[in-house]
Amino acid sequence: MSLAHSPLRALRPSVLRAARRILYRSTFLNVAPSRPLQFTSNLIADMGLDKPRATAPDLPPKGPIAFDSIPNPVSRSNNNNSRDFLPPPPPKYHFFASYSRNNTKVFLYRPDGRLVPQGWWTGGSCGFKGANRKGYEAGYQCAVRAFKRLEELIEEKGRISLSVHFAGFGKGRMAVESVFLTSEGEKIRPLVVEVEDRTKIKIGGTRSKKARRV
Repeated sequence: MSLAHSPLRALRPSVLRAARRILYRSTFLNVAPSRPLQFTSNLIADMGLDKPRATAPDLPPKGPIAFDSIPNPVSRSNNNNSRDFLPPPPPKYHFFASYSRNNTKVFLYRPDGRLVPQGWWTGGSCGFKGANRKGYEAGYQCAVRAFKRLEELIEEKGRISLSVHFAGFGKGRMAVESVFLTSEGEKIRPLVVEVEDRTKIKIGGTRSKKARRV
């Protein structure tokens, strides 16, 4: 029976394509059709079923790729070239400001924790007496003198970084914070890499010592 006189001529092309796909998949699943197929040899040849299947080569399986065989482009190489390493970070100095109800204190510390020579200022050392040592102007003068000392350290040591620490509340704290935003702090402001508040807050506990009054 030829394909021209076959009942397949009366079927729509979409039905023929669906039948071809089902027949093609059944060859891989080794599923026998439920009814005998009436397709001609030409249709089977069009589907490529008359050709022998390709077999996999008899080669041993390959294992996974070794972890060390692929270089990591992000990691540093083992060469001693200076261009492959980042420059060391600059030494970090510490700017510590303590504020109380009676005085304002500013200290400069080295990276190893030791006090910088001529690196401390208080309201009294700046010329203020009595209750004026805790005022706004006393804190401003302490910060300005500390910034001048930092500029001298930059000329001596070179590039440095600065960590700022505050402790306590008072009028001097607002003054020191404002100096960082004025023209006196233009050279020091880019050096700041860390800001920390070390104010102690008491929660419960025993009765505190009587506050000192000036």
